[in-house]
Amino acid sequence: MDSFFKRYKGSYAAYVITFFFYFLAMALFSSVLSVYLTGIGKSATEMSFIVSAGGLFSFFVIPVIGYLNDRTRQPKLISGLLLVVSGLLGLLFAVSRSVIVLFLLDGFIMSFINSLMPICERMAGASRFRYGSLRVWGTLGYAVGAQCAGVVVERFPPLVLFALLLGACLVTIAGFVGTEDFDAPQAGDAAPLEKPRLSSLLQNRQFFLFLVVAFLFSACSGVNMNYAPVLLADMGLSTGAVGTVLFFSTLVEIPLILFSHRYMDRLSGKFLMAAALAIICVQCGCYGLTRSLAVVVAVMIAIKAIASTLYVMITLKMVRNLLGAEITTTGLSVVNSVNNLATILMQNAAGVLVDHSDIHTLYLVLCGLAVVGLLLTLLLKVSNREKVFA
Repeated sequence: MDSFFKRYKGSYAAYVITFFFYFLAMALFSSVLSVYLTGIGKSATEMSFIVSAGGLFSFFVIPVIGYLNDRTRQPKLISGLLLVVSGLLGLLFAVSRSVIVLFLLDGFIMSFINSLMPICERMAGASRFRYGSLRVWGTLGYAVGAQCAGVVVERFPPLVLFALLLGACLVTIAGFVGTEDFDAPQAGDAAPLEKPRLSSLLQNRQFFLFLVVAFLFSACSGVNMNYAPVLLADMGLSTGAVGTVLFFSTLVEIPLILFSHRYMDRLSGKFLMAAALAIICVQCGCYGLTRSLAVVVAVMIAIKAIASTLYVMITLKMVRNLLGAEITTTGLSVVNSVNNLATILMQNAAGVLVDHSDIHTLYLVLCGLAVVGLLLTLLLKVSNREKVFA
């Protein structure tokens, strides 16, 4: 047994298990959550209210978890506790029907799961394996989780889905145990010359303009992520088939991640941000104008994941080029807060709009917001000096 653990410790298999099952757990809970909630009788307004809890709670919980990591330097222990609690709360979510209770449970579960993302990113960066070769397993895990969630919601009682969530969380812990030891970032790690103030960031006009663009992008992308399964179901697709569409749409991320080092440093952040917003425009415009299920499915599979995947990498690139390496972490934290705020506000507004109109009108509104973001992106002045992905 000892020899097995020695071989397992720090092995590629340990990282594969960690990334695959962490993103599998994320997809099991979140990918078809909107369909699940509408399926148990919640209105669009109620569903949007419940789903918005993830962004609201993450706004507060993620910084707290980050602080605990910095103070205790026990990322594996904290990750294990968060995963166990998330899995157990998932079982309560399965048997709950109260909107307030579901709101609270969704907030805690999603914020705990989201809080593990910085830990996983640091773990991947500290390992001896290339980032893309590890992160790609997360993409596969999310794709499989979306497919499984769609099938389970359609054919089995809700408790089965959330029992799978608990199982995925436990397997993720087993993966974490086998990864190499790493520490959460401290103030002494690559410490900046001076402690940056939030006001100094907001006084940077180009960074502030990027925050406005990020707000509009996150508002559109976040609502699209939650309402895309509802759109497919509303157009007559079964829940299992919805999971299949999400499965194939997620696989598009793989080449974007694996070959990010070949294009992310070469192309400017302004061009990439404009491209991401243009893709959102095409998606939302298509979903709003067409009533053809075949067209919607084709567009969703082809480009749904491209914009959101690009945006994750674009954010790092833009912050590094607009602010510099010494305050990158602070800048990323500000952008993350803006992303959560956008999701909270737009998710609730979307629910009201759908209840009083229809989902196609919602997507036309999102398309208009994306166009505004695209026009603002053209005003950005940002260099391309920092080589972040090489």
